[in-house]
Amino acid sequence: MQHRFCPGRSVRGYILGSLTGQIQTIEPSLPEVRDELRRVLDSVRFRQSPRLSKLLRYICSSSLVGDAEQITEYTIALDVLGKGEDFKESKDAIVRVEVHRLRKRLTEYYEDEGRSNPIRIVIPAGKYVAQFLVGHVTETPRRSRIPLALAFSALILLTAAFAFEPFHRPSSSINSFWNPVLASAGQVLLVIGNESGGHAHPVPDSAGNGPLTLKEFHSARSQMVHVDDASTLAALAGLMQTRGKHYRIVSQSEATYGDLQRTPVVLIGLLNNEWTQRLVGQLRFSVQRPGPGLVMIRDRDRPARADWSIDFYKPFLDISRDYALVLRATDPKTEQMVVAVGGMSIFGTMAAAEFLTNENELRKLEAVAPNGWNRKNLELVLATDVIRGHPGPPTVVATHFW
Repeated sequence: MQHRFCPGRSVRGYILGSLTGQIQTIEPSLPEVRDELRRVLDSVRFRQSPRLSKLLRYICSSSLVGDAEQITEYTIALDVLGKGEDFKESKDAIVRVEVHRLRKRLTEYYEDEGRSNPIRIVIPAGKYVAQFLVGHVTETPRRSRIPLALAFSALILLTAAFAFEPFHRPSSSINSFWNPVLASAGQVLLVIGNESGGHAHPVPDSAGNGPLTLKEFHSARSQMVHVDDASTLAALAGLMQTRGKHYRIVSQSEATYGDLQRTPVVLIGLLNNEWTQRLVGQLRFSVQRPGPGLVMIRDRDRPARADWSIDFYKPFLDISRDYALVLRATDPKTEQMVVAVGGMSIFGTMAAAEFLTNENELRKLEAVAPNGWNRKNLELVLATDVIRGHPGPPTVVATHFW
């Protein structure tokens, strides 16, 4: 059964914004927006400017998945331009300069190569959000919304289009990590954690008074996934797609042991994915809950270590550091290759997803890995600094190869 996306409190923020002109009532579809971005990025003007291409991809991706309000000079400086956490907008105008160059480059493109394109990408002055205009628009565009029911498939589609470098570019570190999965026969199973995962006494989906109703199904915990786990799923599905690898998506509640025996598996989520916990519980690095609200990663070889921890009772904006586990190994029970990725909280999961899909980040692994690491089983502990609800770049803090 394919994984279902249901609107609810765990998936808030999935409303996708688009813009349409006052003259026409037709909204650009998601495939049309995706194709337009690809046309722009493949143009002569943007192929010659990797930095502007990366900036455009970042702004479009964030705008389309509902993060437009979170795009600031500071986030662009860190995420796109490689600035440090001490970046000060008041002292460095690099972001404003680059965004101004991007607006100018888009204008030049649509005056020449893209003059007949059915859609135009516009970044209004003073803003860091993309607008997608249909046809020739002479008035101020208005904001419209795509129904929530389209959001899950849309996120996968858009992340696949925007989050990765084009397929033809070399990615030796990514290939070294993912080849055991990509080179396998058949499809890959992507198993995402949900709200039912990780509970000692799972709450039943129905009230127990009869067959499951449609209302109960739509609000069932087994059908709810966290927005950031879904983003991670989208990133990994996009990676599979760009490598031409077929995949199937199920929730951790839907996956069976038989499923895991038949195909390579990618497990998404740590505390909310029973399959991940089953596997890492036997390894050097495992997740434990030493007290109410406390979660930590234990090192079997250094049991006294207790600093890889997080307190779920702390205020959300006070969390300053999170950790994640990454595993790539042959499951001794199923004899299938498994990749597991999950943080102790959403911050760690997002950082781990960035680590596994970004060539530059995976080079950090190559720098500390032994010879022949690409053919070994491995388990990693990643750390990420969190600034007011936004994770920073992942750092490798511990490794184990066998």
